[in-house]
Formats: sequence, C-alpha cells, structure tokens
Amino acid sequence: MSAPLLTVTGDGTFRVAPDPRGLEGTGDAALDALVRLRSLLGDDLEEQIAARLYLPAALGTESADHVLPASLSLLAGTTGDLTSYGWRLGAGTSHAWQRARELADRLLDAARIALLEYSGPLVTTTLGPLTLAAATFLPSGERTLADTGALRDLPSLLAEGLAERIALVTDRVPGATPAVLVREDGVGAVHRGAVPTASGYRRHRALAAPEIGARWQTLREELTAAAGLDASGLTLALPADADLIAAARTAGWRSLAVSPAAAPRLETSAGRRVWETIADARESGVELTLVVDPARLERELEAFAGAWTQLGYALADARGTTLLAHPRAERPQDPAAEPGRAALLGEQGLERLLRAAPAWAERLEA
Repeated sequence: MSAPLLTVTGDGTFRVAPDPRGLEGTGDAALDALVRLRSLLGDDLEEQIAARLYLPAALGTESADHVLPASLSLLAGTTGDLTSYGWRLGAGTSHAWQRARELADRLLDAARIALLEYSGPLVTTTLGPLTLAAATFLPSGERTLADTGALRDLPSLLAEGLAERIALVTDRVPGATPAVLVREDGVGAVHRGAVPTASGYRRHRALAAPEIGARWQTLREELTAAAGLDASGLTLALPADADLIAAARTAGWRSLAVSPAAAPRLETSAGRRVWETIADARESGVELTLVVDPARLERELEAFAGAWTQLGYALADARGTTLLAHPRAERPQDPAAEPGRAALLGEQGLERLLRAAPAWAERLEA
C-alpha cells in the first residue's frame, strides 16, 4: 500500500466504558481493553487512512494503573515506593511499585490472547526521562530532578527497560511491528523552571533546551541500538515550544508529536516562531503527529488548518501526518500529581477521532 494520507492513534491510555448492550467482559480489564482497542485500531480504516494500535499504559483501574507508575516499571534495575508525597526512587521495592510491574506483566499476557495472529504496528508508551525526573522523588524527599547523576542516568535506564519490554512484546505478539511513544508531559515545567522544590517555596533551576536535548539524544541512541528500532518507530511528544522542538531535532528525533491547540497564536511573535519551527521540521522530513482533544476535535483541526495555510502551505502539504487522540482535561500543574481516571482517553473519544478521520483525509487529498 502507498503511504497513507493520514494515520490515527491514541495517547497510550484507555478507559474502558461499560458495554452498551449490557454484555459483561471477561473480568480481566487488560484483556477487555485490548479486545476493544483491536476492534477500533486493529485494521486500517480505509486504503488511505491507517490506524496504529497501542498497548495501553494506563487503564485507571487503581492507583498503580496510570502512566507514571507504568513508566517507572520500565526503568531497568530500579526500585522505589509510593509515599504520601509521590513516587520515590531507590528506597526499596514497595507493594505499589511491585503492583505496577504486575499490571505491566498482566497486560503482556493479555496481549498474547487478544492480539493472537495480529500483524501490524504496536506502540509502547512511556513518560520521558525529563518528566520522570520532575515527577519522582529521591530518598531524601527532594525531586529526582535535583540529582545530576540521576538525571544523567534516567535516559539510559529507560532505554534499557524499553528494549527489554519490546522484546517481550514481540515474543507475545510475533506479528507486531514495535514502536515507542515517549510522552514528555512535564518537560515544559522543567524548561521553564516551574517545578517546585520539596519545601514548596522555591523552584528547581530551569534546564536549557540543549541540556534537555542531550538527554533525549541519549535515550534515542541507546534505545535504537538496544531494540533495533529505526527513527520512524520512535515518536517524541513534547510541548509546542520552538526551542524544545529544535532541541529534539538536533537530538536526532525524526518523529515529533505536538498539540496545535497548545501553540501560541500565529499572530504573536512567539506563535510565529513556534509554527515556523514546526513547518521547518516538517519540510526537513520530520514525521508530524498532531495531538488533538477528541472533545474539541473540529475546532483544533480548523485552528491547525488556519495557521498552516497562513504560513503559505496547502493542506495537501500536511499529508502523511498522524492524529493522536489525547484528552485535554484539567491537569495538575505539578508533574508528580497523577491525573485522575477522567483524564484518560475514553472509547467514545477514540471513536470520535475515527469518525472524523475520513473527512480530514479528504481535505488533505484535495
């Protein structure tokens, strides 16, 4: 098949709704979620609209069933526990930490059943190393972000753990083409110097974009070497920030995900710089993923179309992009605060994206 006009996927989470027909599931939340996801994303929608299936990193069934603990479970050779103030690294393995790993193993076991004879892309999702540094704590109670050694080691630990997980994925689902989505949800706060210290009265120093980019480069290089993935199999989701997008490109990332709705307005100097950076990345061959909120889908796609054409491009120049459904519900400002279950992608949101995809593909083709 020729390159698709459009690809659709989700943010790596999935909140399973009750069956509208009143039918009961298997009783295994992971198995039920994968069965539903396969029915939604297991096949391309049309000849020119591809779908990208993913393993849900969070179902929201319990405190350990969220993206942050799921990502921590990937860190190679790392222990930790859950305290009153958040997830702590290196203090011994607690029940909550072990539970996060059990849920990850259960998901892989469910994949063997739900994805039997499946052939196609299969994405593993994780938070990125800068977000993990801002969202976790040291045994002292301070943020991991404060420890330069830990900050240096996190990309390598994450790369090693991801490579191990991908090997297990391909063992459970032999027909899968593995891919990775790295979500740097908290890197904007790290870059702005907005992450609070343990006292709450000060903020950790801001990290410059080149310093952040160096961590991303380590993760990309070590992950591609260990897991055998090419650049197109790795997507970095990051804020609509010109300096961070430029840092990601310098670090060698060839697939970037940004939210058009989070970008400043094109009419402002900051907005023009962001949009021109996005357009320049696209022109240079970077694969572009648009992160969209299903509840505001039409409005956000129109905003992208407006800014894109104002820059002098035709919508046809955006062919080959991906739409990634990600609810933009009210989110905690502190990266250590895990969003509630309502912030996870629901089945209705994913269905809304799938219904809108053909009309958007037609506009790209025109």
